Amino acid sequence: MAQEHGIGQDGTPLPYPNDNSLRFEEDGNKIPNTTERDDRPELFFTISDSNKYTPRAILVDLEPSVIAKCTNSLPMFNSRNIYLSEQGNGAANNWQNGYTYGLQYQEELINLIDREADKCENVSNFQLIHSVAGGTGAGVGSLLLELLSDRYGSKKLINTGLIFPSNEKTSDVVVQPYNTVLTLKRLIDYSDSTFVFHNDSLNSIENLLFKTRHEPLDGKAAFDGANKLISFALASVSNPLRFPNYMYSSYESILSTLVPTPDLKFLTTSIAPFTLNKPKEYEVILELLSDRYKMNRVDQSIQYISVLNYLIGNNLNHNEIRKGTLKSQQRLPFVSWAPSSIQLVSGRQSPFTESKSMPIQGIQISNNTSIVQVFGKILKQYDQLAKREAYINSYTESNGREERSRIMEVFNECRESVTSVIDEYRACQNVNYLDDDIDEDQIM
Repeated sequence: MAQEHGIGQDGTPLPYPNDNSLRFEEDGNKIPNTTERDDRPELFFTISDSNKYTPRAILVDLEPSVIAKCTNSLPMFNSRNIYLSEQGNGAANNWQNGYTYGLQYQEELINLIDREADKCENVSNFQLIHSVAGGTGAGVGSLLLELLSDRYGSKKLINTGLIFPSNEKTSDVVVQPYNTVLTLKRLIDYSDSTFVFHNDSLNSIENLLFKTRHEPLDGKAAFDGANKLISFALASVSNPLRFPNYMYSSYESILSTLVPTPDLKFLTTSIAPFTLNKPKEYEVILELLSDRYKMNRVDQSIQYISVLNYLIGNNLNHNEIRKGTLKSQQRLPFVSWAPSSIQLVSGRQSPFTESKSMPIQGIQISNNTSIVQVFGKILKQYDQLAKREAYINSYTESNGREERSRIMEVFNECRESVTSVIDEYRACQNVNYLDDDIDEDQIM
């Protein structure tokens, strides 16, 4: 977002370019034409009296290394909005440790949130970005979801970006399935929408990206690449808000297009293009359909509930867009009760990041039934541990039978919540899905 709004690493803004033309100063140097800003960086940044931009962001971790990397590379972050554990030893990849720590220090955490929210003229929504399988992201993240819902949830949207662990390989975190199920319970209860990013899919897309562009693939580049995929997708969602146009002027309008009921709120993203050959709008729209570019790809057939395509570029060809959209609608299998239509956002490309080699960028957000398989794999891993009560002592205060039974009861309650979401996504594929809801309301 800082790059798209021309904000330097220390928060200093660059002159806002009017167009790609240059003008000459008296000394003969070429500088860009500039004009008044027509973007809205203030939605995600505060601006000081000294004309410095600071992200409206709070960074929380129980060990300092990752946040240190953030602040070293982007000193624009407000040091008062950073929370680190005094011990600095992390949560040992254990949900219980993170959640318990959050409970102990919830007043400090909520004070950070309140102070930043008070700077806003009109808070629209909170975005929480975290992992679901470790200690801090899962445990403290779950506690923050509860705090946000209790304090703001009745009036503000809470949407989350979730990083799901690999299912294809054995994790070095043996209690990962427990952590994930405990976190999903809070997401199901407290979030309004959730963007799902799966490590397996991200790694696959990233490898494809580097192979397509013939760039070197090493450990550092691979890690940076996955994060860039996530950040591009999440930043693009707000494009029509930050670069205003005539449609989708709020998160409410965007999410209401995608989330038909509170139970169906897990969203998939895909991005395109992956080549540098100046594709047309029609080609980008069709490329967004490819399973290869989905960030939570599954190997089973799925059905779509809603689809929102973003095409971000200047001087878009609307005939090409119309042709691509019609072709896409014919190819996508929608659930029978939902309109078989793809909504479209014509986004504006930032003058700071506009690229002649890639004049169009696309992102697709969809609500589809892929979450059945994603959650199903998680429950399968959970059941393998739970049936033996393996590693349950990591979550108990004592090793007594009564305490172990109490914890397993809590765990199984969380499992039931995840199962209910799977059942809901399966049920929504029925022709009479909405009729069933009406009948239940009439009975009530």
